[in-house]
Amino acid sequence: MDGFPKRHILISVDDSAASLKALDWALENVYRAGDEFHLFHVIPPGQYVVLSTDLGIEEVIEDDESTRKRVEDHARSILVDKFVPKLKAKDVPYQVELVRFATDNESIGAVICKRAEQLQAAAVVMAKHNKGAIKEFFVGSVCNYCTHHCKSPVLVMHCD
Repeated sequence: MDGFPKRHILISVDDSAASLKALDWALENVYRAGDEFHLFHVIPPGQYVVLSTDLGIEEVIEDDESTRKRVEDHARSILVDKFVPKLKAKDVPYQVELVRFATDNESIGAVICKRAEQLQAAAVVMAKHNKGAIKEFFVGSVCNYCTHHCKSPVLVMHCD
């Protein structure tokens, strides 16, 4: 461990190129031997999926246990397929963490901050998604919430 104590680094991710860039940046600039990365993804509860076929037919899939399991399995497969290989390639210890929670940005930010506090994370790394000024004004920003409320340092990757 090169004399350093083990640190927990919380990487807040979603299915975006920006999240992949944030992970790459953290691997190059934050990681040191002995650290453990926590890939953390929040799944909104009650997520309804609308499917559209070539015929223009739309189907709303009810939020039942089977749907929740499929959504969770899909999210886990994205993390395992896209993010985990980068960690394995550098032999970085990791945990994949999926949490189902409220859908608004403030609540998602609160969950991220709470998990960072539980881990006593040395840092939280996340990507900023450019939603536009009007949408951000009304909806808010997970990054903005975390930078103002997390007790751990928050590193925000701007992917413009």
